[in-house]
Amino acid sequence: MLENNITFTGSDCHPPATTVKEALDRARECANCAQKTAVIALLESEIGTIWKKILADPDYLMSRDEFAIFNFFQARFEGQQVARDARKRYWDHK
Repeated sequence: MLENNITFTGSDCHPPATTVKEALDRARECANCAQKTAVIALLESEIGTIWKKILADPDYLMSRDEFAIFNFFQARFEGQQVARDARKRYWDHK
């Protein structure tokens, strides 16, 4: 019988996210990771930047990576016409 002595805890399950893409991947895949301060900070900073771009330019077209972040936070923008328009623009230009 093989023994597995490796255990993963909430803080040890993944190495720290150093990019927005890594943070998004971790947040999608691991509920514990989605609660980590570093992951939250990266994602919050990025969604703030994306939202400012959308508000500043009504015709702004998000990149694929920006849309992935925006989509992750879609509940935050529920019911907002500006968000619906931004989402539609992305899909219309896909």
